[in-house]
Amino acid sequence: MTDTQSLIDQLAQNSAQPERNPVVPFALPVIAIMALCGMGVALVFSEPFLSVDLYGWGPMVVKWGFSIALLLLCVPALWILGKPGRRSRWAMALLALPFIPVAGLLVFELAIAGVVVAGETWARCLAAMAVMSPIAFAGAIMAMRTLAPTNTRRAGLVAGLFGGAVAMTAYAPFCPEIGMGYMAVFYCLPIFAMAAIGWLAGPRLLRW
Repeated sequence: MTDTQSLIDQLAQNSAQPERNPVVPFALPVIAIMALCGMGVALVFSEPFLSVDLYGWGPMVVKWGFSIALLLLCVPALWILGKPGRRSRWAMALLALPFIPVAGLLVFELAIAGVVVAGETWARCLAAMAVMSPIAFAGAIMAMRTLAPTNTRRAGLVAGLFGGAVAMTAYAPFCPEIGMGYMAVFYCLPIFAMAAIGWLAGPRLLRW
């Protein structure tokens, strides 16, 4: 048998084998890391939804609405970026949507009350974001490595956004602080920092 015929036979055998479903290996780290962060903050912090008791649901809806929307947009973006040949520009553009109302509310608050970023629990907030964001980022990287991302910088950036969004979603119910200035400094800036880390580290962490 010639080498060419052997190659043809091998390709035919490989094509006959059922392809591995990539959804489960991708989804497991994503779901596990979200559950881990949620359980972690529940064990460490007390008095959830204190801000709701003090100020009503408005501030909580804004914080959770932003973080959950970003989180839900990051997951399909990670999936799309992990599939070679898929166009990802529209998925990247959609990631900007949660930031638009936040920016609008921040401008409105600055016009009405000026710069207000102080909060008694700011150090706890930064600590929570600093601990959970890298953990969730690592989960996103693990999920992406089950696929075949080719634009590793863009994939790393989205993994960083995902890490920050998971951290904020998990911690927000335990944060008594309100105000768009506080949210911009102690939530959005750490999320941007995590995205920048992902952009820089993506090519090394996601190469295959």
